[in-house]
Amino acid sequence: MNYLFYGFIGYWALSLTFFVFPYKKKNVFRHSKYQKYRQRKSILHISHRGGCRENLENTMQAFQHAYDLGTDCLEMDLCMTKDRKIVVLHDSSLVRMCGVQAHVKEFNYADLPKFLERVRLDFAPNDYISTSTCKTPYLPLFEDVLKKFPDVLLNIEIKTPDPEVVQIVNELILKYQRQDTIIWGARFQKQNELLKSINPAIPRFFTVEGILKVYLLYLTGLLPFFDVPDDSMQAPMYTDDFYQWKLQVANSTSEKIQQMLFHYFIWFLGLISKPLFNHLHKRGIFVYYWVLNNEKEYERALKAGCHGMMTDCPTVLKQYLIKNKLYGKQ
Repeated sequence: MNYLFYGFIGYWALSLTFFVFPYKKKNVFRHSKYQKYRQRKSILHISHRGGCRENLENTMQAFQHAYDLGTDCLEMDLCMTKDRKIVVLHDSSLVRMCGVQAHVKEFNYADLPKFLERVRLDFAPNDYISTSTCKTPYLPLFEDVLKKFPDVLLNIEIKTPDPEVVQIVNELILKYQRQDTIIWGARFQKQNELLKSINPAIPRFFTVEGILKVYLLYLTGLLPFFDVPDDSMQAPMYTDDFYQWKLQVANSTSEKIQQMLFHYFIWFLGLISKPLFNHLHKRGIFVYYWVLNNEKEYERALKAGCHGMMTDCPTVLKQYLIKNKLYGKQ
């Protein structure tokens, strides 16, 4: 029994030592645009889909508005059309944006349907945005975004990450020399492995599987001894709006119960996250929270020790960061 006891104490002492002073480190965020945020003296301002509570999501107007505000990073999602054009669109289905029971891959780019007059917002129960005020009411090409905004960071999720799509996206990134100013990723770990195989130099954000694995290793004391395959942990805060929205779109009582359990699970993880985020910070891994839209949520993220905040309300977040002397462009 004494051997087991001393072994247990020794294991946790060693784990704690390397947790506080990690020896497994990354250095993938070398571009000058990341430097001020590596020390967490400023917070990276990330506009989710361009800021979809202020403008129609994933449109050039939304991206231009966020860019003019001085956002550090534009977040967007990519899909491919039938004629192999990479477009900026969150849902591979066109139902929510266009009212059409079809997927973007079924259309050539020139034949894509028009937007609905009102589009339902994600992360916001019962909220809609009018498309009539949008001066660019179409799905933009990813290449046009790269051309229009050459000096802003991009955070991209590839919604249909088969090898052909990833290869085309990678070719565009290389064409415009953006591999140092882009973070990319996909939903599942195998898909992230595909991204890594095609271009290991581009930083990848964690999948849900990757986030859960990191927390499991953290809680068991094993994290300091393991390599972390990806580079940016982008964690959901599970805000009140997000929770109510998920309950609203749930199709059954069992799904609602799952969302309730998940809500409290994420709340628990939030309570224990600050030491983890400090450890990841020391290992060169960026931590972002999404999607935060008011001061209460910004405060929660700040207390947890994140590098960046992703928002649907870029104007509100900018005002908060300026007020708290955390805006990187002051």
